[in-house]
Amino acid sequence: MTRDVDPVQFEVVWHKLLDITEEMGIKYMRTSGSPVLVGAYDASTGITLPDGRLVAMGPYITTQAHVLNLIVESVLRTRSVNPGINPGDMLICNDPYLGATHQPDVATVAPVHHSGELRAWVGSSGHWLDIGGSEPGGFNMNAESVFDEGLRLPPTKIVERGEIREDIVELIMAQIREPLAELDLRGQLVANEVGRTRLLDIADDVGPAVLDTVMRRGIDHVASGMRRRLRSLPDGVWREVQYLDHDGHQRNVRKIVCTVTKRGEQLTLDFTGSDPQVNGFANCAAGGLRAAVLSGVCIALGYDLTWNDGVSECVKIKAPRRTIVTAEYPTPVSMSTISAIIVTLNLTLVVLSRMLLASPKHHEQAMASWCGTSLGVSMVGVNRDGLLTVAPEASHFAAGCGARSYADGVDTGGIIINTTANIPSIEATEDAYPLLYLFRRQLTDSGGAGRFRGGVSGEVAITPYDTSEPLSTSFAGVGSVTPNALGVAGGLPGATVRFLRFEEADALGGNGPRLAGELGDIAGPRTAGILNSSKIQFDLRTVEYHNWQGGGGFGDPLDRDPAKVSDDVRLGLVSAEQARQTYGVVLGQGVRGAVADAVATVTLRDELRHGRLARAHPFTEAYPLPVMDRDDSAAVASREAVGYWDIVKVDHASDSMSCVGCGFQLGRVGRDLRAGCVAEEVPAWKAGPVHGSDYVEEGTVAIAVRLFYCPGCGRQLEADLVVPGGIGPSSIVTGGGSLTGAQS
Repeated sequence: MTRDVDPVQFEVVWHKLLDITEEMGIKYMRTSGSPVLVGAYDASTGITLPDGRLVAMGPYITTQAHVLNLIVESVLRTRSVNPGINPGDMLICNDPYLGATHQPDVATVAPVHHSGELRAWVGSSGHWLDIGGSEPGGFNMNAESVFDEGLRLPPTKIVERGEIREDIVELIMAQIREPLAELDLRGQLVANEVGRTRLLDIADDVGPAVLDTVMRRGIDHVASGMRRRLRSLPDGVWREVQYLDHDGHQRNVRKIVCTVTKRGEQLTLDFTGSDPQVNGFANCAAGGLRAAVLSGVCIALGYDLTWNDGVSECVKIKAPRRTIVTAEYPTPVSMSTISAIIVTLNLTLVVLSRMLLASPKHHEQAMASWCGTSLGVSMVGVNRDGLLTVAPEASHFAAGCGARSYADGVDTGGIIINTTANIPSIEATEDAYPLLYLFRRQLTDSGGAGRFRGGVSGEVAITPYDTSEPLSTSFAGVGSVTPNALGVAGGLPGATVRFLRFEEADALGGNGPRLAGELGDIAGPRTAGILNSSKIQFDLRTVEYHNWQGGGGFGDPLDRDPAKVSDDVRLGLVSAEQARQTYGVVLGQGVRGAVADAVATVTLRDELRHGRLARAHPFTEAYPLPVMDRDDSAAVASREAVGYWDIVKVDHASDSMSCVGCGFQLGRVGRDLRAGCVAEEVPAWKAGPVHGSDYVEEGTVAIAVRLFYCPGCGRQLEADLVVPGGIGPSSIVTGGGSLTGAQS
């Protein structure tokens, strides 16, 4: 039963609900003490309605929050009768086919009963230090099915009528090598008990009917806000493609295709055309796809709304079964969060950003892709106390953020799924584990070049320390040859992942007591470590180095303010070589160091634009491209001129698209924007110095960047990732404005 609630009471109760989700997370992390939680906030908390619809999420990992709905639904479907759902119960689940993102992200949910009636659910989830199986840390590079990936729990009662089932706790811990994982479990139980208690306090204070009304109205409010946002955006179709370059077993380039159709108040995301699932562990199940899509929609379109299942009421997800984003039992999926899920989230963000660029009202909210992947690095060894430890290396949470339509991306600002950016303390990690960090620093040239630069990523170098035995390292991830952080409107992609090893290294760099301070200081033979490699011996005189992906750029790099480029060079964010080659900036010397030579820069940029036109070919001649039919309706013909950001003018009255810079006619309204461009295709590693060259065999190109130029002035209008010679992303214009997507 619901009742009317006045606006003041609604706001008071609503913000109490939001505070509860944050308090749950604080109690969870303080109980657990896990460096993954405390250091990287790799967790989530939430409140749902009795049927599982998400009401509020804590300020943590969005993808984990967006699957609480599915986990509660699984509990209701499978456990309502036997063993039943009673006051004081809690259930645990990490089954990816029943809603969890992957097995290491374990969730617990608790029903909230008031006066004998189920009023809500509270839930918490987090990435455990270990989940058993043959591989420490939960990423099994040799997995060919889910049975190779450690403990998998369907909804299981872990607390019964307020009493912890210690037999179940012992059963779980008997499968897990890291004893601290028990604190992960007990931390979730504490968080859920706090959430349940606080909700019952509200129900006692204002009555259960008011609580119910506020929760449902909170979802309705978000749904109404999302519908208003969609109505204010142009109708149309956008399509984009992204790639996974590894399946967990071997190099295997597979595509994810996302087609967005927006009509009125409804948004449909269709993943038809995505490649089939494989028996490597870099797939995701349908729950992971839902988590990625809803997170992307919230970030791109719901930036001023509270994030809950009100968003999902406006979103329809379509996807064939058994693809790399809808893998089915028993296909392995344990690497999904750092591969298919985060890549799909960034793919969703970029395709929606292209839609935003078609809107004069909302184009400033468009954003290039953030760090396109994440990493799973675990180092196992005996610490000074003789205890076996599993050390998670989570520095990659300081990822490069995507550039915006008006500003650079934030440098080492965080991963896109985490609303509260944080990384583990080096000092705390070195105290707890047998490791020594030689350095952790921002990585030069890792941000995607553009008029606005993508945020730079970081790099770390680590060696064993204070242990008498060698360690072993497992390194999971994708994105060593594919720069998954896509640029927008001519911006270039960010850096790729790199894993380097120095055998028989002199960690002190041959300079007495000084630790190596950068990559060039590390002595010893250097080899490129293999991604998705298991239990590599990490000897006492070995140094392991890795970096992660930077953010994508926004706009043509040759349009960047030369003063910003010179500032970046002084700060070490861009090298002098890239300042000249990519940004066309000639640097002289000033009082504070490198300054741009204005006259020489203009000359060089003119030369670079002419060079583009000399190398490029008409796109429709070089690469066949399907063209979508344009809309000839009178309604479209009567619309006033709009634009694709500030680089292309779309004039429905004259049925023309033209370059804003020089006025060159790119084609008729409704035709693919790129069809009017000239294009060249270059290996991805030519987009920057950290773009996969360490992993590309000579003479081979796994992924290319296709650059599109205005034939009149040579401005770079788009930069797409493609399989060499294949059909890649395409930009079209239809009924509502400029639309960018991909032809599969």
